[in-house]
Amino acid sequence: MVIVCATDDNFVQHCCVMLVSLLMNNDDVTVFLLTEGLTPENEQIISEEVTARGGKVHFCNVDPTVIDRFPMPSGAELAHISRATYYRLLIPDLLPKEVDKVLYLDCDIVVNHSVATLWNTDLTGYAIAAVAQVGFGHEAIRLGYPVEYGYFNAGVTLINVDYFRQYDVSRQLMDYIAKNYNSIKYHDQDTLNAVLYKQCLHLAAQWNMTSNVYDPDYSLQYDRIDGQVVNDYAADKCNALEHKADPTILHYASHPKPWQHNCVHPLYNLYYHYARQTQHFRHLHPQNAITRGWAVMTYRARKHVSTIKQRLRRYLIAKA
Repeated sequence: MVIVCATDDNFVQHCCVMLVSLLMNNDDVTVFLLTEGLTPENEQIISEEVTARGGKVHFCNVDPTVIDRFPMPSGAELAHISRATYYRLLIPDLLPKEVDKVLYLDCDIVVNHSVATLWNTDLTGYAIAAVAQVGFGHEAIRLGYPVEYGYFNAGVTLINVDYFRQYDVSRQLMDYIAKNYNSIKYHDQDTLNAVLYKQCLHLAAQWNMTSNVYDPDYSLQYDRIDGQVVNDYAADKCNALEHKADPTILHYASHPKPWQHNCVHPLYNLYYHYARQTQHFRHLHPQNAITRGWAVMTYRARKHVSTIKQRLRRYLIAKA
């Protein structure tokens, strides 16, 4: 199993927690870590965490002048996104020629079970495989493709590297960025969706359980055009509900994340469970229970009001 992830010095802790969770639940893992450069101390930390669990790690340096050309966040809500998010676009050029398939994982993830079934997914005829981001199909309008294709989250992406090389997909991605610089909001994820919406095999929700799965409004999220439902995501919602309490891959995609103040994610403790299994971050502890309790209560109250408003709005539209 070949894993690719990307980090800078600021995210090493979370990268290590993700890798340890992966290695605790999977065998025969080789990791290619993409970076513009880490301190020797951080390289050693990552190497020790991976080798201690029987994995192999290779550090791949990215040319920073390539990333300089890419659009970066302008809003405070996206300020957490780093340059490293673009590294996956360069995978075919950075990895050895014998690597024909990889599983890309964001570092704000914990892998809670085996991903062998995901790894063995047949990608014949597809560039990538990814999980749909429920309710985000409207992003297709901004990016210039039909809403019916939906919008996938790129935090967990099975990549057919041979396909990328055969069809020069990296060049297509770069060209899209150059021509649509001002339309890009979610960075490399937007670019992958815009270029590969027809070449993406959609995976079951269990392979990328993003934070919105745990949103009280999750069941109310659809893609609509002129009030008509285009994508209802019935199968995705059913699969997510089945795996909600015991996810295979849990993706802390939204803020606040478990290591940030006032995190309200119901499974935020899973991050600390795996942090305690590491050699270097086992001292980490969840936030104060009282502080978290107040944050959760406030969040639920706000969401309850939001749900009532959504249902009232839909009722009024239906009556009109």
